[in-house]
Amino acid sequence: MAMMTTLRNRMHVVLWSLLVLFLLSMTVGGLVGGANIIDQLLGRVNPAEAIGSVNGDLITPDQFNQAYNIRMETLRNAGTEISDQHIDGIREEVWNAFVEERLTEQAINDLGITVTDDEILYHLENNPPLDIQRIFLVDNEFDKETYRQALNTPGMLDWEPIEAWMRDFYIPRFKLQQYINMSAIVSEEEIREEFIKRNTDYTISALHITTSAVEDQVDTPTEEELMADYKSRKGDFEQDEKRHLSYVSWEKTPISEDTLRIYNEAQAIIDQANSGKDFALLANLNTQDPGNQISPDSGRGGDLGWFGKGQMVGPFEEAAFGAKKGDIVGPILSQYGYHIIKVDSTRYQESEERQVKARHILLEIDLGPSTSSDLRRRTTLFTYDAQDYGFSAALDSHNVHASQAKSIGEKDMFLAGLGVFRSAVRWAYNAEIGSISDPMENDDYYGVFILDSITPAGIASFENVRTQVYAAINRNKENKEAEKLAITLKNQVDGGTTFESLKKDNDKLELIPSDTKKLNNSFISLGKSNHLIGALLNAKAGDLIGPVETYRGYGLIQVNVVSNFDSTAWNIQQELVQQDLIRQKQNRLYRGWMANLKEEAKIVDNRKYYF
Repeated sequence: MAMMTTLRNRMHVVLWSLLVLFLLSMTVGGLVGGANIIDQLLGRVNPAEAIGSVNGDLITPDQFNQAYNIRMETLRNAGTEISDQHIDGIREEVWNAFVEERLTEQAINDLGITVTDDEILYHLENNPPLDIQRIFLVDNEFDKETYRQALNTPGMLDWEPIEAWMRDFYIPRFKLQQYINMSAIVSEEEIREEFIKRNTDYTISALHITTSAVEDQVDTPTEEELMADYKSRKGDFEQDEKRHLSYVSWEKTPISEDTLRIYNEAQAIIDQANSGKDFALLANLNTQDPGNQISPDSGRGGDLGWFGKGQMVGPFEEAAFGAKKGDIVGPILSQYGYHIIKVDSTRYQESEERQVKARHILLEIDLGPSTSSDLRRRTTLFTYDAQDYGFSAALDSHNVHASQAKSIGEKDMFLAGLGVFRSAVRWAYNAEIGSISDPMENDDYYGVFILDSITPAGIASFENVRTQVYAAINRNKENKEAEKLAITLKNQVDGGTTFESLKKDNDKLELIPSDTKKLNNSFISLGKSNHLIGALLNAKAGDLIGPVETYRGYGLIQVNVVSNFDSTAWNIQQELVQQDLIRQKQNRLYRGWMANLKEEAKIVDNRKYYF
């Protein structure tokens, strides 16, 4: 009976997680009531009806918000402190999930993938999904016997919702993945090369001719060269519309009154502890130390365990080691806030080092209601004056300075100097030049913005990308000069000159006297690259190879020792290496397939009207 209850409780949790997957797979066919037929014909989607669409398949605000809220609730239940960056990141994750799910659903329909009752039964009997296996865990292991019993005993579990999920969601995607994986073929040569990369030791010496060794020999790009390069590849400098802002910000920094307020709160907690209230309970109720949280419903009671000197911040350590067993000390101020410490015990190790076992309560010094209200008032007054008398006049009258955030893209989340500030970006793309915003805020600042200018979409001007063009030409010149020098030095080595003597003649060269690595590791100075791996795979002891291109220049490499091919390890690892390569190729195939679908799809993104 207890087993039955456990299974049903677990099934409830699993079905709830499957609901999340169903939310993403829901599709809406045809026109939504009231849709504008002109919008449909022109490929537009009314923001009032949909947050976006994928090949005409709408993603409604309700669907998006439901999936977003589930994801946020999961984070909160895990004890995550939600920030503006979290919010924008989760919205992006949910959007991408909807787009990919819609494209997957459409691909399943286009390929005519269907599911029979026999296929559902086969998977349940021979290939149960991990989500289903979680219902039947015993000591974190899948209990096959109990699963078989539930599968073959009518009424033991309600299999109808699971079968529906298998039919409509799991098996179609499983079959689609099998279809994509058909071309994930790995050759015997690829398996052997991968085995060698993982198991064979290469001992080399090398001379690395980096671009920094030749930078003094490279001519500075002329204006004619810069302009010619810019004109020859203007397509590389396509850019979306950019907006440019000036702003005034007020940081949400606690003031002395906030420090005093938190001090008094700490003192009140100390009084409760000294009057006999359980310190562990007080810690769970009051501490803001994230390390105290075990689950949403339980904490560690402030327990820090045993610690020695040098493990805690200075003021905390001084207070803890200056106290006796049973003492409650504080409030102790550190860069983290105010600490209240209860010393549970002390001991000495064999090294005669004293250790303390303690509990603590951390109260962070945050922005109080009064301080926050004052900042909002100052921000609002500045806004009124800026809108009435002009932004520059308000700067003078309020004795504040403006900062700038330039080249802001429509999908950007960050503003220079302010961090994540999506609301300001959204405002910028709904404002006209010269518009002044109402007060806005993110986690760390209040701000007032003015839209200074707009750079239209198109080819970026030469002036705006001159630095980029200069860097590209200079890098190309340095690479060519490094390769030229490497060829010259290679000829000298072929003639009997040693790496060591070349290094003496040119101190800017990097000498690697000896290094032993497997090919899937990074060699000293040379690093790791496909050029280097390919050259060494085809080399044998005694070979001088190069110049080999690296990320920083070119290398001349003397192969000193190549360890023997290990036939015993090959017999053991061959199948595992093959499976790893197949998985990697399958992942690449899927990513490429999905990227191609996205590129060809007609995706309408109305998020800018919502967030």
